[in-house]
Amino acid sequence: MGYHSDLSGEITFNPPIPWGELQDSEFISPGGNAEWRRLVWLRMVEETVETSEGTLTRKQAVAIRPSDAGELRAGPLVSQLQEIVTKHGEGRTFDGHILVLGECSPDIWRVQVEDGKAVEVRPRIVWPDGVEVNFNDHI
Repeated sequence: MGYHSDLSGEITFNPPIPWGELQDSEFISPGGNAEWRRLVWLRMVEETVETSEGTLTRKQAVAIRPSDAGELRAGPLVSQLQEIVTKHGEGRTFDGHILVLGECSPDIWRVQVEDGKAVEVRPRIVWPDGVEVNFNDHI
């Protein structure tokens, strides 16, 4: 039991990470129950190309995606994202975010990469009369 959050979205990066950098990586999910081990994983794509030596399957990572496991506890999300950025972020640009929706309103936030750092971003609400609500005061 405990407080659960739903995670969605993804963070793409450029250039993709080639398989040579990823062999035996702890950031590639083997699937199944392993999805519980981390909140974020690298999203892999495979491309089949014809070469002069025959058919070649090229694997590379193109994005960071949330775990497929249910009932996640999002507390370590920023640190787990930072692990990936630290290991594979040099020379890459990042775009997008992972959205977190907690069980209780107004628990909504996201993580993204800014200048090589994983950061948590909290939204703000401004009512039509100009009054702003600070989410950090209500969580």
